[in-house]
Amino acid sequence: MMPSLRPAIEQAFEYLFPLYEMARTRYLLIENPANPRRLAPGAINHRRLLADHRSRAVTTPNNDTLYSSSWLDLASAPVIVSIPRIAARYWSVAMMDIFTNNFAMLGSRLDGEGPLQVLVAGPHWRGSAPAGLRVVRAPCNDVWLLARWLIDGPHDTDAVHAIQDAMRIEAVSPAAPRVVQSVAPGPSTDPHTFLAVANEMLLRNPVPAAQRMMVERWSSIGVRPGDARAWDALDESVRSEWRERIEPLHAPLREGLWAGAHRVSGWAYPPAQIGQFGTDYRLRAAVALGGLGALEPLEALYLGIDHSPDGQPLSGSRPYRLAVPGGGVATDAFWSLSMYELLPDGRSFFVDNPIGRYAVGDRSPGLARRPDGSFDLWIQRDRPDASDPRAPNWLPAPAGRFQLTLRAYLPRPELLAGRAPLPNLSVTG
Repeated sequence: MMPSLRPAIEQAFEYLFPLYEMARTRYLLIENPANPRRLAPGAINHRRLLADHRSRAVTTPNNDTLYSSSWLDLASAPVIVSIPRIAARYWSVAMMDIFTNNFAMLGSRLDGEGPLQVLVAGPHWRGSAPAGLRVVRAPCNDVWLLARWLIDGPHDTDAVHAIQDAMRIEAVSPAAPRVVQSVAPGPSTDPHTFLAVANEMLLRNPVPAAQRMMVERWSSIGVRPGDARAWDALDESVRSEWRERIEPLHAPLREGLWAGAHRVSGWAYPPAQIGQFGTDYRLRAAVALGGLGALEPLEALYLGIDHSPDGQPLSGSRPYRLAVPGGGVATDAFWSLSMYELLPDGRSFFVDNPIGRYAVGDRSPGLARRPDGSFDLWIQRDRPDASDPRAPNWLPAPAGRFQLTLRAYLPRPELLAGRAPLPNLSVTG
């Protein structure tokens, strides 16, 4: 084994892992024969119910918005995305390339209440847009469109469903036959499948010009756009190195959204380049594992905490108190605090619990608050007795390790800069 191959495999894995995760998400939604609700590219998948402990398609789901999503195939024709007027409600429509960058954003921050129409075109389109239509140029042919619509609870369901139903995605000309994703993504620890999926995505989607030479240098370790059988052509010593290294290479990515974060009052602040990663391939891969689809900080700031002030990992074996200040969290939209069980592979999901509470925020009903609006959350595994004053403010925890994610939509400048008051966590037992 030549010494230079090990760093090449490490670099290629970091670079390719987000493509693999996007391909896995795409396959589950539009190709997987085991999914009876799979849809064609360009069709919209509306999530009609808030995410709960059964929501496992994407790591760290939120419990504040309903989603609408679509995978666009822009290789043959552009599409027109139409959004209805949305009054007095946070909304956003992120468009992500196959490398997980948010290359375009629609929403209340930039577009107010709407309505609006945009034409989304792939990198090779040379046509003309209808007069007056805004053009969004995608750097890739495979685009993940992910819309978030704020919902204020069950009573608000019909209003949000009406918004979803009024959304449209239409091709501007007859589309060519769809290109089926031929390789089914399995575990990302299988290097054979990992390379086959990555090579397929690299064929379908052009590598940024500044990165092409780097990708070409990895041909000797199996990175060959369009070559689904690259693994079979590799020398056994290269295959052995891939097998040995690929599982350990997942470990550094398990910091997720907070890889390279700095801390304020115990909360991890993510790097500013979330959602627009540039050449920070380690961060991009970590976010793909621990927070795929994350928005840019200007749109939504994600803060995390997974250790108590005494340095111990958060665990359902201990009880905690989270003191929320009277002014809440400094946002121009809304904020929420979500509880996630941490899985061994680095992904995180909501916890099944007897009261169906997965998150608490500025719109949560039934919380016991002080006259100044401040309140305490009691975080523990065991449910308090009904007569216990902590019962209304119980946030259920899993038996094992967990993390708390604080989401602030449209964060104010003082929050982005780390100067705003934040909830304070302490151990109570």
